[in-house]
Amino acid sequence: MKKKSVAATIVVILSTIVFAVIGACFTAFVYGKTKIEVENIKVNATGIEVFNDKDLKEKCEKIKLSDMKLGLKPATGELDKETMIPSTITDEGTSEGYYAKVYIPAGSSFKIVVNNINIETTKNKIEAEEQRKNIFIAIKDVKNASKSLKEDEFELANFSNITETYELTFLIWIGSLSGEELAGSKISFDLNFIKT
Repeated sequence: MKKKSVAATIVVILSTIVFAVIGACFTAFVYGKTKIEVENIKVNATGIEVFNDKDLKEKCEKIKLSDMKLGLKPATGELDKETMIPSTITDEGTSEGYYAKVYIPAGSSFKIVVNNINIETTKNKIEAEEQRKNIFIAIKDVKNASKSLKEDEFELANFSNITETYELTFLIWIGSLSGEELAGSKISFDLNFIKT
């Protein structure tokens, strides 16, 4: 009886090791080629200062995106009727999308324009570009500041008379209708902060 128990334990342990190795290989070689990543989002500031920290010490030239080891997956959450942001897209670690924060000093009036949108892919470039309509950016808690990257250049939001240091949280995700055309791609764009 003891021999059977020891043998069963050894089989379970060896099976676990084999499956762990297979999983690690899959993640490293196969999944790495299908992962959708957002990277290199440059910040261009004209007549205004943008910072990475609340203390306004570190100027922002590129936004610091949250860590998404598994990359983007189509959002599964229900769309909020007011913000048009899926419920699973948040600025917490459980999000299906990226998030990033920047800080603007008091006394600023500005608009944010998105341009220089680029999708690097090893697949069909034209089909990947058509999927831009399914890539979204929004600003948390800002009305009508949820847009797709369909247009080459667009205004994301407009702010006036900021009376105290203002925290902006950007949310980036892909919609539930996105196809396989984006698999393995790297998405980048510019955020232009322009004084108004």
